[in-house]
Amino acid sequence: MALFTRFLPGFKATCLTVGFLDVFMAGSLFVRGLMPSMAEFKVPAEILASPHYFDAMLWVYVHMIVIGLIISCVGYYADATNLLLQKRLSLLLFVVHLFYTYLDFRSSDSALGNGLYQGAASVFPAIMGLMLTLLFLQLVVVLHRGAKG
Repeated sequence: MALFTRFLPGFKATCLTVGFLDVFMAGSLFVRGLMPSMAEFKVPAEILASPHYFDAMLWVYVHMIVIGLIISCVGYYADATNLLLQKRLSLLLFVVHLFYTYLDFRSSDSALGNGLYQGAASVFPAIMGLMLTLLFLQLVVVLHRGAKG
């Protein structure tokens, strides 16, 4: 098992990876345009035209970028010897990402979703969320298995 865990990303690498992916995914929506991007999820035209919907999506994706930057900074600046911080923060980030993943699957056009957002594109955020959640889960398992703190 030690050989397997040697290849798993540690706290810093996990936080930097998740933070980068959060910023990259949200930023790519801004580059393509928020409403054209949301049209890929088959959001009705009258909703896409709503300034309230645009404002809500703007807030969501700005928030995602901010969270990604915070996670990146924590990973970059966290002291490698502070295992208690790493253990607690990795557990918190696992639980938060698990909830975000649930929300993404719940709204997706899949067997696990209610189809609020339609098409194959609606499953991509849920799958990405699941991958990020699993990164934090492996970090929780590795940190809580042998480290004291």
